[in-house]
Amino acid sequence: MNFLAHTLLGFENADLIAGQVCGDFVRGSQLQHFPAGVEAGIRLHRHLDVFTDSHPALQAARGQMNDVPYRFSGIVIDVLFDHFLARQWSRFSQLSLSGHASSVHAALALHEPLLPPRLLRFMTVLESERILERNVDLSAIKQTLARLSRRSERFAPLAIDVEHLSRLVDHLQGPFESFHPDLQVAARRYLEVSFDSHILVNANLQE
Repeated sequence: MNFLAHTLLGFENADLIAGQVCGDFVRGSQLQHFPAGVEAGIRLHRHLDVFTDSHPALQAARGQMNDVPYRFSGIVIDVLFDHFLARQWSRFSQLSLSGHASSVHAALALHEPLLPPRLLRFMTVLESERILERNVDLSAIKQTLARLSRRSERFAPLAIDVEHLSRLVDHLQGPFESFHPDLQVAARRYLEVSFDSHILVNANLQE
């Protein structure tokens, strides 16, 4: 899962959204210094990452992506699934995509004093480059993967052109349709089972 999917599953709750984004920037299990709702979002992020990696539809899809090294196939799927979400956004949210992006920026700004330095730097890029909204364009997906490819020489296979991405879109649409409803259910169940009701009172957990 990438940022659009994680923030969608913040269920329009500022604490959960901030925690979901923090999940990629916070390490360790000692999270008590965060407000309870933000901690819930971080733990939800981690739970959903494990759920995603073990989902049968995605395991099968990774095994069939012969033109992407297996070790990087999960990253490509994560980024492309944000593209699927963006293209079909009205299926998943009553907010517009730009309205959702604004709510994410507001949630991060609200919790700015709590955020780690790397996330503070990323916040600026997330908003100025309209990363969440631009997931609708394959050219933006290419740019996201290109940024990842520059982390080190071994990440070079993530530099994938738009023509190749178009083929992967065709391959992954079916797995996405199988996976995403299960993901939504998994997120709701985890929150309902694992956290006190007062944390969730402002979260939009309806089906």
